[in-house]
Amino acid sequence: MPKTAASATYFFTQVEHEILKSVCASMVGVPCDTALDTPVITIDTFVKQLPKTLRTQLRFALLLFQWGPPLFIGKLCRFTQLAPRDAVRYIDTWAKSRLRVRRKLFRGLRDIAFLGYYSAR
Repeated sequence: MPKTAASATYFFTQVEHEILKSVCASMVGVPCDTALDTPVITIDTFVKQLPKTLRTQLRFALLLFQWGPPLFIGKLCRFTQLAPRDAVRYIDTWAKSRLRVRRKLFRGLRDIAFLGYYSAR
């Protein structure tokens, strides 16, 4: 059975792959489509070389980002289900949060999104 682009990742699960693809699309400002599979694979290659503690933190950040909309913007859905306008507003709450840990997680996700997207160009 041939591997799909999403199954070619080693660190990320299929679900995390889709979350990261949505994060990349929203952070970079491009449509979330199969063209973002390559940047996610690039990110995966980078992440699997990181120390285990950083990989664990990244996995935690992705899940928190995915499940945070009910807590942070009052939307009863996951990040990957937000309308584009709500996704931008949600990301903005992370970037401008009073909580330092949220701002740091935002910067980490933003940085890897840009790393993956522009490395694949």
